[in-house]
Amino acid sequence: MIHPEEVKCKSIPLKSGKGALCRWGVQTGPGFHRDILQKRNGTCVRRLHCGASVPADKAEGRTEMTSFIVQEKSHDLFLRELLEKGRIHPVFQPILDVAEGKVYGYEILSRGMPPMESPLDLLAAARECGMLWEAERACRRAALEGIRRCDTGEGARYFLNVSPGVLSDPRFRELFTPERLKPYEISPDRIVLELTENLPVEDYGKLEESVAWFRKEGFSLALDDVGSGYSGLRTMAVSAPDFFKIDMEIVRGVAGDPYKKHVVRFLCSFAATVGAKIIAEGVENWEDMKALLELGVHYAQGFLFARPQKEPAPPPDHVMARLSAMYAELNGDDHMVGEGLRALVIKGTAARKGQMSCEDLEQLLRKNRTLDHLVVLDGDLPAGLITRQSFFLQTGGAFGYQLFQKRPLEEAAKKEFLAVPVFSPVSTLAKLAMERRQDDLYDPVVVVDDRGCFLGTVTMKQIISRSTELEVERVRSCNPLSGLPGNNHIRKWIGDARKESLFSLIYCDLDRFKEYNDRHGFLKGDELINFTATILREGLDELPEGTRLGHIGGDDFVLVCPGKVSSSALDAICDAFDRKKGLYFSREENAAGCYRATDRQGAVCSVPLVTLSLSVIEKDNLDLCAHPAVIAEKAASLKHAVKRITAAERRSSWLIDRRKAGVSGEAEQ
Repeated sequence: MIHPEEVKCKSIPLKSGKGALCRWGVQTGPGFHRDILQKRNGTCVRRLHCGASVPADKAEGRTEMTSFIVQEKSHDLFLRELLEKGRIHPVFQPILDVAEGKVYGYEILSRGMPPMESPLDLLAAARECGMLWEAERACRRAALEGIRRCDTGEGARYFLNVSPGVLSDPRFRELFTPERLKPYEISPDRIVLELTENLPVEDYGKLEESVAWFRKEGFSLALDDVGSGYSGLRTMAVSAPDFFKIDMEIVRGVAGDPYKKHVVRFLCSFAATVGAKIIAEGVENWEDMKALLELGVHYAQGFLFARPQKEPAPPPDHVMARLSAMYAELNGDDHMVGEGLRALVIKGTAARKGQMSCEDLEQLLRKNRTLDHLVVLDGDLPAGLITRQSFFLQTGGAFGYQLFQKRPLEEAAKKEFLAVPVFSPVSTLAKLAMERRQDDLYDPVVVVDDRGCFLGTVTMKQIISRSTELEVERVRSCNPLSGLPGNNHIRKWIGDARKESLFSLIYCDLDRFKEYNDRHGFLKGDELINFTATILREGLDELPEGTRLGHIGGDDFVLVCPGKVSSSALDAICDAFDRKKGLYFSREENAAGCYRATDRQGAVCSVPLVTLSLSVIEKDNLDLCAHPAVIAEKAASLKHAVKRITAAERRSSWLIDRRKAGVSGEAEQ
């Protein structure tokens, strides 16, 4: 007989009197019998009582031993009950396409019942009990039932988790086919198999074979938790995923971690090279989201937007509005004159559904050798795209033409194609176009109006050519010192702002900058200008969302703000400048609050430390017909008034013009 105290330090596989396999313990003899199932500390425990085979003085050890034995067995029973009785249900978490401002798809996660409600606990128990295949199959079945029940028909993609071992299992190929998906009313091109890597890949050859098979059947692949676990380079090379999902541990805190930023930037560059998309998982705050956008991530998922829900649902409107405003702000430099698509749109050839057969289209293409593509319309809305190359690939071969000859042309059309609003900037469109699948990379882009009605198409040649021209224009327009957008951008922003119901313009100017430049030299002067640009950039967080910052030249800057500017925001910018400017003066100058320099008249005098003046005008105080240049001049004229305030108080100050257009009066602080 094994002493109960020895059980604590030994692993002994054996069978109980009922024949159930126990992971730890001793042979349960006739003296053991079952009691009712109880719940203790949130865990299912089936207590056993021991008879005379255990000495009375070891009763405490016996209780600990027998409880531990049966607790392991009860997990097995509880898991089987979950799987067999269908007690696993799906939840949906949205994945956002930030550039488009919409939901791209949903990751479908699984939930069990306590104490195995978490998918991590559920799958860990399944691995422990040797039931991983059964558990993942139950999760997939629940996910597909959820899609069938809740899909809105808007074309969103669904991301389903699958482990490498299950993906490589021949049974998976038999059970997860396009034919098997038909009862759930979902096509393979809307399913993304998300490869999880909590365990190492055992056979890369089988994995590569399976990946090729599923891709041939129309499924896409995503690699989960890139940057952690077993998501290594070899798995990446073998699976060649369409989506890289950056692990949340890299995403969290990326805004303040230079090393993480380098990792994300590298992954974005690599993904762009191989034609994949980057999705950031676990986004939980706006600072990290902004950093991710700056690094080139355009797809995101996390609690910041929405928690997993029982049905697919987009994030709240205010969340999407803030996200779109952030994207517009970071890509605002692209919205210059000439960036719109309207001038590039080709009306092109279009045909309505049912209007032509594939035979008619084949004759049209052979007759008109310059016709490269055709758009299929459902009413006025684009419903499909046919390119010359894709059409002849489908209808070629021994039987291709006979199969398609009498069919309507929409059956040969691509149902997934890139369609963008006519007001989209060319540079953003170029990024979206180059993120498409390899087969669609050089397809034309369909352009629609604000109602989604067809306007025409734009070819990739046009997009690439115009993007190159705009990049040259952008470099010429930006200020070479600060790198901020220059006068061309500022004029465009002011022109756009005049169309809004509210806007404010802030003219920013350094006081006594000439004397500082003469006294400390041009290099220190350039440093002070860049410091000012940094302060104003940081101040954007306090100003209305969508505010744009430009550099007129020298020490003059402009902020164009949608809406009114609060006095607290202006105070924050002035205070930040005064608090940090000491770095650009000596200890003695800071202590004295001034320095000796030559003034504009050539006389040596005591000059106060540089301050920042902010002059603000609002739309209410403007002539609605005023030209953008006139608006800028009016804001500049206010600087003389605010400079008198800064000179008197020896601190940075601001002034808002309260004079109505056409009415005499004074500005007010």
